[in-house]
Amino acid sequence: MNRLQFLKMMRNSFIETVKEASAPLLEEEVEKVKKLFFHHRAWHAIGPCDDGCDVEMKTVNRIPIVVYKHNGTLHIRKVICSHCHVIPHYIQQDKRFICLYCDREWHVFSQQGTLHMPLLPTKKEGDTWYVQIERDSYA
Repeated sequence: MNRLQFLKMMRNSFIETVKEASAPLLEEEVEKVKKLFFHHRAWHAIGPCDDGCDVEMKTVNRIPIVVYKHNGTLHIRKVICSHCHVIPHYIQQDKRFICLYCDREWHVFSQQGTLHMPLLPTKKEGDTWYVQIERDSYA
């Protein structure tokens, strides 16, 4: 074995040793990031919503939401324009939202429009509905 082969073997051996020594540390860091990611969202109670529930605006954890039923299913959306990040105006007669800054609109019962308001996950426990919202989120 010549000197060059010996140095290559030493380099590769050193790199493998560093990988093996740092693997447990990296796995711990990955677990911490996973835990942080999964605990970043929290469930918030919005109360009961009977069958006569029309379009209702609420604020949960400082986040404006709209609660409505469409085809018998409860939907909850975050009422923030995804384009300009402002609260759109709700026109009750037309059952639609319109952003006064970018002129995008969204119709509640047809579920169509150019305004994108994210649909939030929901669950029901007993008579109480819950919505999942990011912790420390802002409008």
